[in-house]
Amino acid sequence: MEESIHMISKLTQHRKTIQLVFGLAVYLAIFVMQISLWIVLGAAVLLGAFFGKTFCKWMCPMGFIMEKMTSKLSEDDSKRQMYNYYKLGCPISWVQGLLNKMSLYKIKVQPETCTSCGLCDKACYITSLNAEFSFFKMAKRTPATAFNCSKCLKCVEVCPTNSIQIKI
Repeated sequence: MEESIHMISKLTQHRKTIQLVFGLAVYLAIFVMQISLWIVLGAAVLLGAFFGKTFCKWMCPMGFIMEKMTSKLSEDDSKRQMYNYYKLGCPISWVQGLLNKMSLYKIKVQPETCTSCGLCDKACYITSLNAEFSFFKMAKRTPATAFNCSKCLKCVEVCPTNSIQIKI
């Protein structure tokens, strides 16, 4: 258990580098190697079925550029811009957003160990901008299956009791 939390922490620390590498690979595949956008979309559908909406935050060249552009804004403004981008984004974003609810890769809260500290909701751009969602308030909808959840894993990383985990 401790090992997987450490691995998630390492992944999120290097997420922007991972996104840059995958983003460049996607860019080169489409524009240099002339791979059809339909093939990229097909691969995104397969990824979405397993992982949900991970393309935007982990592989998208436009997502990388958007994050760089919004990095100079206040944290709230940056969250708002990224929330709207991940909501509207592109066809890959739309397909993967629809697959978020049924993907095999899920972010789950274990209510029996949750202390309701609220750190997860503060870290999540969805819960900080949309009062309908919360990780620890069970009467609200979980942001992990929301259309615009991009599986950034900040909620998992900040949970002090490891009550938010990745489940397959």
